[in-house]
Amino acid sequence: MPTVLLPADILSLGQILMAGGVKQFYSALETKGYCYPGWALGMASSMGVPAIPSADYVNGTALMGIGSPIFRILGGPAVDKLRFDIAKSYLRALNRLAHGAAGVDRDITADEALRVLGEGLERNGLGMENWNLYLPLSILDRLAGDEAVERFWTFLRDSLRHPPAVGILAKLAIIAFLHKQTMSGDIKCRQMAAAWFSRNTSVYTCEEVDQKLDSALQAIGHGLQPELVAFLELLDLEAHGLAADREPGRRSNQNCRGPLRAPAEGGSEVDPQTTAVYRALLGRLVP
Repeated sequence: MPTVLLPADILSLGQILMAGGVKQFYSALETKGYCYPGWALGMASSMGVPAIPSADYVNGTALMGIGSPIFRILGGPAVDKLRFDIAKSYLRALNRLAHGAAGVDRDITADEALRVLGEGLERNGLGMENWNLYLPLSILDRLAGDEAVERFWTFLRDSLRHPPAVGILAKLAIIAFLHKQTMSGDIKCRQMAAAWFSRNTSVYTCEEVDQKLDSALQAIGHGLQPELVAFLELLDLEAHGLAADREPGRRSNQNCRGPLRAPAEGGSEVDPQTTAVYRALLGRLVP
């Protein structure tokens, strides 16, 4: 459980933000057991970095959130101001949660995160569509409602509690989910998925996805964490009972290897459940 933050503690955190900056502010909260600040710190670190996907993998997170091309053309001072404004918006959220109560002792929900990011972006003349998770969240909300969105957000928010390979798999699952929605029968979902890909033109090729999936699965080895299984099921990538083979007559991509390679000598064997997830992800990704 996170440490309870009293109004006096939140005041002190505001002083840390003003004097020490965004990194010290988020780090102070992370040491008190809050997951969102760790996620937000990684997100803030990725802003303006040309190779955002690489930074994302190094941090082991599922999808940092901000990867829109606009952040690659903003100047350094503008990016720094955006980082600060998002952190200040989070501080205001903590104040709202603690107002009239004994304090706050929980991470922010999906709706609260949308408000935090929305306020920070708006103060910099940007819209919510510039948050890279906004369209996936909107599609999921349209398809499955608030509860699914909250479960999706909670897994991502808490992703640093999981091994890096789990975060990589989750990020690839989100990309697979969006690929699937480009062929959705719901025209609005198709439009939102297409808009996401138009903003993320450097999304991995099939070969790159294959390679990264393989590495992540080998790192996980036997069995999947229950939280990851639930996350994949949420995105309709069920870890149980999913057909491993493609539909008859479906065109395969020659750049994709297909079956999982045998583990290197002395390495962990990948169990059937994990292999089924791997193949299901490829099945969603390969047109």
